[in-house]
Amino acid sequence: MHFPKIRWCIITVVLVFLANPSIATHLRAAEIQVKRNNCSSLTVEIIITAYVNYFQTQVKFGGETDILSFGDGSSQLIPEIIAYEVIDPVLHVGRVQYKTIHTYSAFGQYKISYSEPNWNTGISNFDQLGNTVFYTETSILLEPGICNSSPSLLIPPVDRGCTGVTFFHNPGAVDSDDDSLSYELLAPKQKLNTPVTNYFFPNNQKFYTGAGISFDQGNEQKNGPPSLTIDPTDGTITWDAPGSPGEYAVAIKVKEWKYNPVDSVWYEAGYIIRDMQIIVEECSNQKPQLIIPLDFCVTAGTIIQFDVPASDPDNDNVVIEVFSDVFDLAENTASIDPAIGTLQSTNPPHDTASVRFVWETTCAHVKSQPYKVIFKISDRPASGPRLIQFYTVNIKVIAPAPEYENITINPITKKVTLQWKDYACENVETFQVWRRISEFTYEQPECNIGMPYFLRYHLMAELPATTFTYTDSDLAFGAQYCYRIVALVGNRKVPSRISLDTCFIPKPAEAPVLLNVSVNSTDETSGNITIRWTSPFDIDQQQYPPPYQYKIYRAAETDLLKFDALTGSISDTTFTDTGLNTTDLFYQYKIELYVPSLTSAPVDTSSTASSVFLTTKPLRNGIDLTWKAITPWYNYSQRFPYHLIYRSDSGPDGLLILIDSVNVNENDFHYIDIGQFNNQNLIKDRYYYYKILTRGTYGNSKINAPLENFSQVAGNEILDTTPPCTPVLTIAQTDCSVFSCDPNSYFNVLEWETPMSECGDDIVGYELLVSQNTNGQFTSLGIYQSNSYTHANLNSLAKCYKIVSIDDAGNRSDSSEVVCNENCLSFKLPNVLTPGIKDNHNDFFTTYTSETGNSSNCTRFVKHVDLKIYDRWGDVIFTNSINPEENLVFWAGLNNAGAEMSSGVYFYSANVFFYTLEPDNNRQQIKGWVHLLR
Repeated sequence: MHFPKIRWCIITVVLVFLANPSIATHLRAAEIQVKRNNCSSLTVEIIITAYVNYFQTQVKFGGETDILSFGDGSSQLIPEIIAYEVIDPVLHVGRVQYKTIHTYSAFGQYKISYSEPNWNTGISNFDQLGNTVFYTETSILLEPGICNSSPSLLIPPVDRGCTGVTFFHNPGAVDSDDDSLSYELLAPKQKLNTPVTNYFFPNNQKFYTGAGISFDQGNEQKNGPPSLTIDPTDGTITWDAPGSPGEYAVAIKVKEWKYNPVDSVWYEAGYIIRDMQIIVEECSNQKPQLIIPLDFCVTAGTIIQFDVPASDPDNDNVVIEVFSDVFDLAENTASIDPAIGTLQSTNPPHDTASVRFVWETTCAHVKSQPYKVIFKISDRPASGPRLIQFYTVNIKVIAPAPEYENITINPITKKVTLQWKDYACENVETFQVWRRISEFTYEQPECNIGMPYFLRYHLMAELPATTFTYTDSDLAFGAQYCYRIVALVGNRKVPSRISLDTCFIPKPAEAPVLLNVSVNSTDETSGNITIRWTSPFDIDQQQYPPPYQYKIYRAAETDLLKFDALTGSISDTTFTDTGLNTTDLFYQYKIELYVPSLTSAPVDTSSTASSVFLTTKPLRNGIDLTWKAITPWYNYSQRFPYHLIYRSDSGPDGLLILIDSVNVNENDFHYIDIGQFNNQNLIKDRYYYYKILTRGTYGNSKINAPLENFSQVAGNEILDTTPPCTPVLTIAQTDCSVFSCDPNSYFNVLEWETPMSECGDDIVGYELLVSQNTNGQFTSLGIYQSNSYTHANLNSLAKCYKIVSIDDAGNRSDSSEVVCNENCLSFKLPNVLTPGIKDNHNDFFTTYTSETGNSSNCTRFVKHVDLKIYDRWGDVIFTNSINPEENLVFWAGLNNAGAEMSSGVYFYSANVFFYTLEPDNNRQQIKGWVHLLR
C-alpha cells in the first residue's frame, strides 16, 4: 500500500502525533534552527530536524515539494533523506536531520519558512478544504556585533493525551545566546499571514458537547470549563482537559528577547514556531507525579544537589527524563542518578522511584538568564497511552559583587581614587565604575544582577580585567558622590551583583555653590532668569577672611564654551539676568569668588549650571514633553523624585496650573499630556503652553533641598491627523503642431484644483507624481505651491500623472484620479525619389525632417518600421527593417540584390511601430506610392 506524502514542519519543531501509524503520514514533527557561528560573517547554518514515523510507510523526509525559503527572495528544495535515528521504538518515531549553509547580503530581520502541499487528513479543529498547505516560519535578527542564533528545542514531540485527563507538553527551549524566552499559543498557518481555514483551539465547546461532555464540567476535576494555556515564561502547555478523541493542531511561538543595558529595555530578536498535533484517545490511566524543589539562585562555586521523588496513582512503572543545557556544558556538567530513561517502580514495597541531580557550578556557568532544568515523568501502563507531566526548576548562577579594598580622597587635588580587591572570577572581562550624586538607598534583591536603570547611576568607565583602581576628578563643589562597581563576566559580559555603595563629599564648598538657574519670563528678546548661590561655607575663613564678592559669567547655547562676564564684583548671592532669548535658548552660568581683603584676583570658581530647557512635540492625541538641564546637583533624587508639570491654555502669559508630576527616576525627563488632568481630552486646534519645575539635591545636609527650578514656557497643539482634500487633476489636450521636430521638445501641461471644503483649508503644497505607463510605478516630480505645472523637455508625451495635497501638519490626501497623455503619432513619406540627381533633396526615400518639411510632417515617436517596396505588377522588389533613431534611409532606389531600379512609379507598404502608452495601440499600417526619377 502506498500512503500519501504529507508533512508537518515548524520552524523550530513540529509535533505530529499519530493515532494509527498504518494510515498516517510519516512526518511526526520538524524543527528549523538557525545558527550564526561567526559574528563577523552573514553566513548562517540552517539545521532542519524532523521526527518521522518509520513504521509501515514508504514516504521519506524531503523531496521535490518541500521548500525552504530563506526570507531574502531565495529558496531551495529539501533533498529526500532515508536514514533515521530511532527515538521511540514503541511509537516508531525516528529523527532525521538536514543541514545547509546560506549567506545573506545585508544585516536585517529575516523570516525563514518551510512549506509543503499537504497537511495530513483527519485533524479535528480546522477545515481541510482540498489539500491544505502546511506552512511554518522562524524569524532571525542579524545585526552587527551580536551573534544571534535561534533557540533549540530539547524535548522530542512524542507524547499523547487522554480524554478527561490534563495534557502537558513542554518544548524544552534553550537559547545559546543567553536571551530571555517567552511563549504564546497561535493558530497554525497555511501560508504567510494566513491561518488555516476555520480554526478553533482544542478547548472549544464544539469538541465537548458533540461528544456528550458537559462543557461547564470539561476540566479534569469536573468543576469548570476546559482551559488551554501556556506558561509564558517556562513554555509548558496545559490542556485541562481534552474532550472528544481525535487529532488537534496547535502552534507555539517562542520569542527570544535581548537586553539593551543602555536603557534597560528588552527588544525582540526573533522567534520560532512549533506546530504541534495532540492525539487524544480514550483511556483510564492516571498521571504520575514528581516532587520538585523551589528554584535556585546561587553564587558561582556553589554545589547544587537535590532529590526528585516520583509516584504514580496506578502504581505503574515510571521513566524520569531530564532536559537541560547543563548536561552539555564545556566544563563541570550536571549529572543525574540513575541514568536518564531508567525504568523505575512505584509499586510498594519497591516504590523507590527517584532521581538525584548534582551540579558543581563555576564562574564559567554565569549567565544573565536562569538555566531551565525540565523534569519529565511518564508512566508505563499495561495498555493504552502513557501519561506525562513536566516540571521546571530554574537555576540562576550569578557572579559575586566586587569588594572595595580602599577609597582615598586627595585633600589637595580633591580627586577620589577607588581601589577594589582581586575578583573571585578569573573569567572577568571588564569592570564598570558607576556614579551618582546624592545617596540612593537600595538593597539589591537576592537574584538581581547589574546596575538597575531606575537608580540613575552614570557609567563613568569600563576598565580591563587587570585594572583594580579608578580615579575621579570631575567633581562639583559641595556635592555628595556615590560609587558602585560591577564586574562583567565571561565572553558575553554578564553583569555581576553591584558592589556596596560608598558615598562622601570629596570637594567641600570652598567656592560658591549654585542653587538655582530658574527661568522667570519667556520671551525672544526680554526673557529673564534668576541665578542664586551660596557663599563658600566650607572655606577656611582664617585663610580667606570675609566679606566675599562675586562675578557672574554666562554662556549661551549657541557657544557654551564662551562665558561672558555679566557683572562686576557684587556682594549679593542672587542675580536676575535680563534681555534673554529664553524662548529658543538655554544658558549656563558660573560664579567667581573674590576675597577683597586678600587679593583682587579671583580665588575660585563655582561649578557650572544651566537653565532648564523644555521641548514639546505634537502627537495624535497629546503633546510630548522632554526637558534637559546640566547641573552640578542631581535632578534624579530619591527623596524628591517628582518633577512638576504646569499648563496653560490661555496663552504663554496665561495662568499656569499644576496638572501632573512625573517620577523622573522611572520615566526620565519625559511626560506625555493626553488629557490626564480632570480626564479632559486635549482639544484640536487649541494651543497649550507648559512649564516644568525640576527638583534636585546635592545630597549635602548643609544645602537645603529640594532645589527647584523652572523651565521656560513652551507650547504646542495636538497633531492634526485630518488629511486635506484630494485635488482634481487635468491634463491639457495635446496639439502636436506647436512642437518642433526636436525629439526632446515635448511637454505636458497639468492643472489641478482643490474642492472648496473644510479639509482643504490648511494645504501648503501638492506633490505631483508621474509614471511611464498606466501600470508603472509612480515617482515624485516634486512639491509645488501653485495649481499648474508644465512637464517640459520630454522625449515622449506618453505619461500618466496623479497628485496628492499636503497640509501644514504633513498629512497627505488620497491620490487623485490618474490622468494620462498619449503620444501624437506621425509617420509620413514623400512621393518623389531622385537618387540620380545629387542636390541633397529626395536623394533617398526617407521621412520628413525639420529641413525637409514643416513641423506638421515630422516623424514622431516611431520605434521601428518594416517596409516593403512593390513594382507596378505587385512583386516585392525590396524589403527593409529600420530603427529610425539609428537610420533614416528607407530605400535608395535599389532592389534586394543591390541593382538600380528604373524610373517609374513604385508602391510601398509599411508596418510602423510607435512608442505608445498602451502597447496594444503601437502598430499602424501605412500604404502609398513614390515616383522614382533618374
